[in-house]
Order: sequence, then structure tokens, then C-alpha cells
Amino acid sequence: MPLSALSPAPAQAARAQRPTVFIYTEEQRGKQLVESPVIGMMSDASGSDKLIVIQDPHSGIKFLYRIDFESSNLDAAAITEEEAAAFDGKRSVQIDATTYRLGTVDNAVKLLRGKTRWIQDKGAVLSVLLQNAAARKSRFAAVRIERDRLRKVPADVPVEYLAR
Repeated sequence: MPLSALSPAPAQAARAQRPTVFIYTEEQRGKQLVESPVIGMMSDASGSDKLIVIQDPHSGIKFLYRIDFESSNLDAAAITEEEAAAFDGKRSVQIDATTYRLGTVDNAVKLLRGKTRWIQDKGAVLSVLLQNAAARKSRFAAVRIERDRLRKVPADVPVEYLAR
């Protein structure tokens, strides 16, 4: 039996070991918790603006989220096209004239403080998708609109796991 039949391909193994979070969404498919891979994090030079990078498992889009611990919400701020391997703690990118360092997945998990269930602010996601379509490059969406936020995932919500 060939060795490749005994162990998964390196890319599959890396994906299988990547940390995930469960994001509550209210999409066309209905209300559900969707398991999504954590890619890394970004922070500005001062370290005051820290964003988590999570990939949508259906579209493959990598969203940059601002974390609101008080409400357990993730507010989409932008989209990145950086590959997961670029989040090595050594590289940086420029978005809207600000340089952001690409932090590792381990640093991203630390930034989440062990919390694995989050609520996706659907208004912020729509804003980012519209901004990205209009600009055709990574840019931050306008400052978020203040509105009532969902603060708790409803009981008995179906969970969609990543295919392993």
C-alpha cells in the first residue's frame, strides 16, 4: 500500500488541524451555527486595531472581523485575499493607507480568548461585500451603524460542521 494512502495530503492535514469557531448566521439557508476556519489575525503598527481573519467555508471569502466581546458579535470590517500561509507573523499588507501585520493563527486564537461561539453581524457583512464589489480591492467598510445587536444564539439552532 502506498504511503499516500495512509496519510492525508499535506494541505488536507493543515486544513484539518486549523482551529475553527462556530459563527451564528441568519442567511438564506436559515439560522444556523457554521463551523469556520480561523486563518490568522491582523494588527496595525500600534497594536490598537486588531482584527481576526476567518474564512467562510461556503464562499471561501476571508473576512476581517472586529471583535465585540460584550455582545459576542463579530463585525465584518473588510475582506482579504491573502493566503493562509502569509499569516506567519512576519509579513504585512496595506489597507486604506495603513500597514497591518499578518499574525499567526495561534495569535488569532489567543485574541479570541478561548471563545468558540460568535454571532455574525449580518449588516456588517453586507456592507463589506458591497464595499468590496464597488472598490474591487481590499478596503474597510464605513464605520458600523449602531443598532440593536443579537446577543445570544437561539436554542436548538442546527450546527453545520466542516467536512473533514
